[in-house]
Amino acid sequence: RGEPAGLTLPAAESLSRELERLGWVREAAALSEEPKPRLDALKEATSRADLLGLSHLPAAASLERRAAAASKWCGRANNALRRRSYLNQLQALSAEGAALGVATEQLEEIDERVASAARWSERARAALASGGSASVEEAVALATEAAALDVTVAEEGKVKELVQSHELWAKRATGAFVKRGCGASLLEALTHRGEPLETTAESEDGGGEQSGTTACCFCTGNDAATTSKFMIGCDACDRWYHGPCVGVSKAESDAMSEFSCPSCAAAKGVPYKYAQGQPPPRPKRTRRPAARYVAALLCEAEALRVSTPETEAMRPLLEAATAWDVPARALLSPSERLCGTERLAALREAVARADDLEVTPEALPLARAALERYDNWRRNEDTLRERPKEARRPSVSAASMAPSTQDCGFLSASAFPGDCLAAGASLLAEAAALGGGEEAHGLRSAQLC
Repeated sequence: RGEPAGLTLPAAESLSRELERLGWVREAAALSEEPKPRLDALKEATSRADLLGLSHLPAAASLERRAAAASKWCGRANNALRRRSYLNQLQALSAEGAALGVATEQLEEIDERVASAARWSERARAALASGGSASVEEAVALATEAAALDVTVAEEGKVKELVQSHELWAKRATGAFVKRGCGASLLEALTHRGEPLETTAESEDGGGEQSGTTACCFCTGNDAATTSKFMIGCDACDRWYHGPCVGVSKAESDAMSEFSCPSCAAAKGVPYKYAQGQPPPRPKRTRRPAARYVAALLCEAEALRVSTPETEAMRPLLEAATAWDVPARALLSPSERLCGTERLAALREAVARADDLEVTPEALPLARAALERYDNWRRNEDTLRERPKEARRPSVSAASMAPSTQDCGFLSASAFPGDCLAAGASLLAEAAALGGGEEAHGLRSAQLC
């Protein structure tokens, strides 16, 4: 017969506790069979075992050992996650945590970081592989991703070094090609076509006139003697140019009321009035570095194993300069024995063609110097031919003793005083250094006479 309402059996509380203890045993057995029980479940089971007085059971002791080992590992993992650890350290922690057979949040985060770093490392090794050529965009992207990994990877230092080396290379290349005061990038300066690139620097007083140290459209900005000169503004395009670069003197600039630059004059279809008998100046979009320096830049870029659009744009400019250099050196060679007129005409034509090159060939300074020496020689020759007309004539007796010179070319030895004959010998020596030609024939004949 059942107990009256509101009464309980004396053993009911004891039976309830025993049932709870039996339930814990079943839960402990289930936890032990799980491949990766969660740490919080192990801690809860261990705490309940203490409350139920079951901590002496082997199952409770086993769960407590696993929970203690996992908690200790989590402390080390938290320390590693709080700082930027090395990938190999996280991999070792991950392997140790996996061996514990306990699922933790720390292990999940470490595995996620390790997986991301491993994928990044694989891409970085492919980019840095011997014989490979990564694009600079890829290298920069790898460096940016590495900063977000929160893991230090072995290849990270190499990628950063590669990016920094390219930045230094780009800085040197920009200094070599981009003119002072030009806001264009290196790639724009190398590939620009059409209207001249704008320069952005202004005068020190803040006015609209550009600074005298700024390159203009018609110069490279490398010659301080030019960039320090006055500048003149075009009334049509509002650009500023150095007076010497557009053939305008300071006196002409002060006297004129309106000025049109060579580009605007060509656009209007009118001749440029300040050409001074020479072809109008043509725009120069870069500083036109020496071919040898550009070749060194390209070799350095190849050593970096980074492909950039700048290097691809630089190669044809160097090739054009090299192609110009070969025939020009042949014209400058002592073995080249074209007649003087043909040789000089070919050399002048080559120098004129070089004005379109954005890389200065190695032989161009030599060619310009040779033409300058020849022009000086011609001026000296003209002076020498004019001097006898002004100088005192030798005496009649001395003149009667001079040999006949009717076949000695366009210069007559009997017409020269002694100092002029010495000057003629000097001119002949210069002519020999220049390679000879018809111009020296008459002078040589007169000297022999």
